[in-house]
Amino acid sequence: MSCVNIMNKQRDTLTASAPGRLPDINALIGVIRSMVGEVHPKWKHIHFTPHTLLDRELGLDSLARMELRNRIEQMFSISLDEKAAVCAYTPHELMQAIIAQGGGGQTINTAQAETMSTWQTNAGTLLMGGFGDPVRESSARRQSQFALTDWLYGIYAWLVLFALGLPVWLLMIFTPVRRWRRRIARASARLLFKCTFTPFTVTGHEYLNNGKPVIVVANHTSYLDGFILIAALDIPIRFIVKGELSRILPVRLILQRFGVEFVDRFNAHRGAMSVRRIAKKAKNGHSLVFFPEGTFISFAGLQPFRMGAFVAAAHSGAAVVPVAIRGARNAVRSDNWLPRRTRIEVIIRPPIPPSGESWQDALQTRDAARREISAHCGEPDLVESSGASAAVQSSH
Repeated sequence: MSCVNIMNKQRDTLTASAPGRLPDINALIGVIRSMVGEVHPKWKHIHFTPHTLLDRELGLDSLARMELRNRIEQMFSISLDEKAAVCAYTPHELMQAIIAQGGGGQTINTAQAETMSTWQTNAGTLLMGGFGDPVRESSARRQSQFALTDWLYGIYAWLVLFALGLPVWLLMIFTPVRRWRRRIARASARLLFKCTFTPFTVTGHEYLNNGKPVIVVANHTSYLDGFILIAALDIPIRFIVKGELSRILPVRLILQRFGVEFVDRFNAHRGAMSVRRIAKKAKNGHSLVFFPEGTFISFAGLQPFRMGAFVAAAHSGAAVVPVAIRGARNAVRSDNWLPRRTRIEVIIRPPIPPSGESWQDALQTRDAARREISAHCGEPDLVESSGASAAVQSSH
């Protein structure tokens, strides 16, 4: 059953029953606020309403909402359906799910409800998916202005990509052995950078040569990031990529031959189930590559990390290897497809073994990996800067 069908069924249930006594929505808001403070400590004082989006605005991905479900069950002494929990996109929809499960016995206070409806969402510029900064965006647009030499280089780079693309695609499709396909992919990625005269350096190889499976997490800066990591990481790896790519047949075929794992970003329930599948692969000896930011933006900055990689690490016992990518955002920006010549650096940092299997252990691993990447990626930490913004806003 889809998330839309689940929410419609809950609304029908509430309309039919019209209960006179409801759980306290302020108590639910308190649980959510506590959860947001754990996942993003700099955001613990932000203001939000019952209609604020849990994912895009509060940064609670499907795994965080699974943990939130456990805490709601404890608070309201109910058994909350897993699909209903991860399909709820706002606190209001979560409350509908709780009521539909027959939870709670407190009467909602009319004055509280009126207060809730007048709360201001003061943190719109710092929340998940809302990093719009006019100064950064205008600066990115200025940097996207191209001189004649930039156009000539960009056209040449595209010609190189096309010249390499079809032969490599055919080799990947028809080569029968996965080990050979991995070598072809790595050699082709390195050849791409050589033919486009891109300075390319990698440091920290020694942190990957222990023969043990790891979970690599890297910052996401441009369309080149996959090629960069294929060229840089000389170990068998499987990328975790967004499920939308599987809808493009030529792309799906080559990615499947490389051994990627598709994850549905827009179906929260399937996304949560995918992490369990991926953790099992890590436990079975596969090294995985995540871009925990989930997407990239046109201006420089490290976005919030989603929890999938770190929950998978906690459940599988695989160490997390932070990798910082520098320079790729200037090579190909998200708002412009014309490549520019720039130096690209890949900095591999020491592995971070998970301290346990709990949610708190996954958070600690995430924070440690984020500190390493933030220190070496050469870009500002948007969570840190947004935390300062939230503090200023909360004081007014």
